[in-house]
Amino acid sequence: MMQRCCAIFLLLHLIGKVSLQASANITSFVGDTIILPCQIQPGITDVLWRHNVSWKVLNVIDGKPSIEEQFDIFKNRAESFPSEYAKGNYSVMLKDVEFDHAGRYTCFFPELNVEKLVELLVKEKPTEPISKPTIKDTETQKATNSSVKALKILTFQIALLALTLHLTVCEFDF
Repeated sequence: MMQRCCAIFLLLHLIGKVSLQASANITSFVGDTIILPCQIQPGITDVLWRHNVSWKVLNVIDGKPSIEEQFDIFKNRAESFPSEYAKGNYSVMLKDVEFDHAGRYTCFFPELNVEKLVELLVKEKPTEPISKPTIKDTETQKATNSSVKALKILTFQIALLALTLHLTVCEFDF
């Protein structure tokens, strides 16, 4: 059985079947800066980032970032982290995100025939800041009063329990 599995794996590898890794979903607002994640084992020197299959985002060739023939919507916006390559981190930072940036990103490792997918959803930035819910003074007062009442009841119950225990213990002493 093990030999059969190894043979199938070898056959798929030899015919160039691409290994698809788990994908990530990212939601961003227009104008944000985001990270498109891509990790692989250390030692890889070539990585090809594509948007919607064909638009060139960024390449890493022989361990160096390359923006040759980069698609216009990524110029001066897409950056990688060369100091992280040795750790297998080929993530890309995308600055000032626009609606055109939404879609499927592929981080492809030609040496391994492996690709990782990142799906980016871009939303309009909210016009009003998202506010935190506030508690009104009367609500705070009610909550405080309830807490005080609960504490008094708990104290009374503990005292009653202590008295019952004391009487029970004393009853057996006679």
